[in-house]
Amino acid sequence: MKRSFYLLIITLIYSTSGLSQTTYFVDQINGNDNNTGLSPSSAFQTFEKAANSVTQNNNSQGDTIKIMGEYHNPVFDEDFKYTGVDSIAHLWNAEKTIFVSDLHGKASKYITITNYDNNTILRGDGSNIVRIINSSYINFEGFNIEGMVDSIPLSTANSLQFVYIRYNNTEPLAGTETAPFASDIHYRDDDEITDGDGIIESTDKFTDLTDYTVKRPSYIDTRGLYISNCNDINLSNNKIHHMPGGGLRVSESKDITIKGNEVYRTSAKSYSGTHALVVTKTKPSSTNLYSITIENNNVHHNYNEQYSWAPSKTKITPRIDEGKGISLQRNNTSAWKGINNSSRILVENNLAYWNGYSGFHSNDGYKIDFINNTAYCNHYTNTITYANEEQKGKNFGFSAQNGDDIKFYNNVSVVSVPDNVPAWHGYAISSAGTTQLKVQNNVSFDLQGNLEIDPDVNSVEVNRKIANPLFKDAPSSYEDQTYNFDFHLTNASPAIDHADTTKAPQIDFEGNPRALLNGDDDGAYEFGIYWNGKISNNWHTIGNWSNNQIPTATDSITIPSAANYNYYPKVNSNVQIKKLYINGDGQLIINQNTELNIEP
Repeated sequence: MKRSFYLLIITLIYSTSGLSQTTYFVDQINGNDNNTGLSPSSAFQTFEKAANSVTQNNNSQGDTIKIMGEYHNPVFDEDFKYTGVDSIAHLWNAEKTIFVSDLHGKASKYITITNYDNNTILRGDGSNIVRIINSSYINFEGFNIEGMVDSIPLSTANSLQFVYIRYNNTEPLAGTETAPFASDIHYRDDDEITDGDGIIESTDKFTDLTDYTVKRPSYIDTRGLYISNCNDINLSNNKIHHMPGGGLRVSESKDITIKGNEVYRTSAKSYSGTHALVVTKTKPSSTNLYSITIENNNVHHNYNEQYSWAPSKTKITPRIDEGKGISLQRNNTSAWKGINNSSRILVENNLAYWNGYSGFHSNDGYKIDFINNTAYCNHYTNTITYANEEQKGKNFGFSAQNGDDIKFYNNVSVVSVPDNVPAWHGYAISSAGTTQLKVQNNVSFDLQGNLEIDPDVNSVEVNRKIANPLFKDAPSSYEDQTYNFDFHLTNASPAIDHADTTKAPQIDFEGNPRALLNGDDDGAYEFGIYWNGKISNNWHTIGNWSNNQIPTATDSITIPSAANYNYYPKVNSNVQIKKLYINGDGQLIINQNTELNIEP
């Protein structure tokens, strides 16, 4: 009996230890898949090995995969140069740097995929740098994801713009999708059947390709991060930049959070009309109010440098008309329309500036809330690309087309449209074919002239304020992505206290509490000095204040609710301030024989 009992105890201990949380390390340069993967010095070489090692599904223990150093796709070549040979395999490699498929944590134990430190970088020149499919309960966070757009001259993109291969059962390829023969190469601009003049015009018609599978060079269409057919995924604090194709894309998924990411200089060289951050064909949640949450992201300087064409169409519009910031597309499935669906999509506390067209856009979408976002000069294509040409397009801030139950609350939208170009228009907020549209408590402004109001918006907008929001540092002329734009409000901003408090989130873009001062502000940033109590109770310690300065007689300050600080403030010597606001259960102690003087 004693021996059996002893063996049972050993078995239980072994089983329990086998189910503990584990961290695996991946080092493509110095690792080896024969290692244990359990420390930086014994890291795996491939992500695939780590992904196959984590516990999954009901057995998930919330394992973590940390990627070290640079990690890239197998045939990655940062020195590759296009030589005019359109069949060279590197143009078509379609590889993925990180590929996650059928990886599942569980609700209480998410699998985390993250960086080892700030030296981690994911690079690629295939189809996607990160591709996640058919997976759930995953945190994907903290990565620097870099494409090769600066190594691809516009002349190369133009040369490859119309290159494609096609095949079907009666017309197979001589080569393969990723290594075609010269005889497999076709050129869409040669397919014109209208006048054969070799000039692409909007009136031209092209051959029908619907009976073919069509592939185009992946080299000028690399995406940063693309997930599809997933649920319960958190994409957070990633920097996605310099992509020939789109930046971040979510498709056919639900219960997804996209938070704290920066997306810039993407969508530049593609032939497919891409955008910075796309959410499309999503599904409503059965458990959460918001199936898709897009919050606290910084999306800027994303625009197309050449116009697009679609294999499914026989027409080509020879003009750039894509390159939006945050673009929601075709979120209009029957499930979204269902009478029993109460789930929605939330776009909140985001920045979008100097993108090609709309900073925030929904096309064919249902039940979408745009709340407390800041949009600024999202018309790079008209301002820069077509500066000396005919101006087209008018959706530059927030726009909704052909949707239902769309809400624009507490946003700031600024455009810069000269009055002497009337055809340009330049709506800060626009709508077309949208039912149950609500537009409320927004600040809009045109930096160069009189703001034109979209008629559809004008008929429903409530508490509109047309005024310069007076950002801290936002030049009216174009500056590239290296400029440190600052969209904090200054103390005379008309956006201060203009928001509908019942709609505003509890925090702002930086995680600061709302409301400060007398009410909530419009846009992504809340204005005001507040007590954060990070260090002590001492009123006179600069680190206890949000601006790292002790309040003076000209300052209005806020003591937030107690959940926002570890130490409540205590005044130990005489203080003079302008105004004091105490929110909720916030506390302030004034010691005996001391005074807190407030301007009457």
